[in-house]
Amino acid sequence: MIEVKDLTVRIGGSTIIRGISFKVPDGSVFALVGPNGAGKTTTLKAVMGLLRHGGSVLLDGEDLSALGPSERAARGIGYAPEDRRPFPSPTVEENSNLPVASLGISRKRVEEVLELIPAPKGLLKRPAYALSGGQQKLVALARALVVGRRAILLDELFEGLSPKMRDDLSIVIKQVVGQ
Repeated sequence: MIEVKDLTVRIGGSTIIRGISFKVPDGSVFALVGPNGAGKTTTLKAVMGLLRHGGSVLLDGEDLSALGPSERAARGIGYAPEDRRPFPSPTVEENSNLPVASLGISRKRVEEVLELIPAPKGLLKRPAYALSGGQQKLVALARALVVGRRAILLDELFEGLSPKMRDDLSIVIKQVVGQ
């Protein structure tokens, strides 16, 4: 379970997030909903450790607040940012295998994830910079699912995807959450 207590984020002297708290039980889906500029992305970045924050972020009772993003990822939190961010030069396969080398995650986990997601498996040898925006989004999602053995943070998951791909990914998310 992820629990966020009194999360506060200040950027450049401005308070962006003021005392938000929530709990996300294991096996559930939780959405942050609001207009542009409401702080949804900022909240996810803070939970992932990409932004300094006040308050606390707990994973199954362990306070992760003092840990950076790589340490949070090592504890099983995956993150797919809204801007996709696959590493541009490596191939899709190399992007998908980054967590294997850096976090000691099994290649079997990568294979299981690539079986779930429709496009990346057929694109494995292509460099990430040569992919469409929707395909890059799928690579970022695959990487997040490989890492996210305990929790997955998905920011603007369906942005840039066709309606069919959105439906397909909804099924994938339901399968992953049900595991």
